[in-house]
Amino acid sequence: ARAISDMTAALRLRIDAVESFAADVAHELKNPLTSLRSALESLERVDDPNLRAQLTEIAAHDVKRIDRLVTEIADASRIDAELSRTKFEQVDIVQLVRALVSGREERGANGSCILSVASDDISGASVAGDATRLERVFDNLLDNAVSFSSTRAPVEVQIETDGERVRIAVSDHGPGIPEEARERVFERFHSLRPADEDFGSHSGLGLAIARTIVEAHYGTLTAHDRADGRTGATLLIDLPAWEEA
Repeated sequence: ARAISDMTAALRLRIDAVESFAADVAHELKNPLTSLRSALESLERVDDPNLRAQLTEIAAHDVKRIDRLVTEIADASRIDAELSRTKFEQVDIVQLVRALVSGREERGANGSCILSVASDDISGASVAGDATRLERVFDNLLDNAVSFSSTRAPVEVQIETDGERVRIAVSDHGPGIPEEARERVFERFHSLRPADEDFGSHSGLGLAIARTIVEAHYGTLTAHDRADGRTGATLLIDLPAWEEA
């Protein structure tokens, strides 16, 4: 009887989570869909070529916003299931992060920000994990840091290990994260950005996805002030180090 009761409680929690997620999705889709509908309805009544071009651009932009959101939602919904079936392998964190930063520089993903990686040539900074998913974590954190940073501002990645844990800190020089919001930033669709900021570039799922992946690797992802006391935020990943069999 106790087992059935526990299963029922777990099922109810799962149903509540699904309903909450569905409500969040509906809310987030409403704004771009409303904007798209308005642009298309106006397009039917407008003859001026310049205004029609502007409305067409708005509609195309809204379609991109919706496409990005749907892609992020689909990814967020299947991460847990995929990781539960994944066989973890040894992943060299220093090598992975340096390759990621180099790739971002080549494709211009860092904007005008200057990314640096400090690892003091450490060895043994390996973890058990899925390299592709861990790369997604670091990519999301770097996207977040770059988006909050001003022109030519540095974004620093610090990698350390004591042999038992591997810690990766991603620090920016943005406005920082208020203490009362340091847990909420990891909630789905939560954002500290101004309400009128371009939603198409930020789905509000990046940090939530990153934390889900990190926790599936038996680690933690937390938000802090910069350790040097300067204005900005640090997102800290703490993972168990690789253990040889």
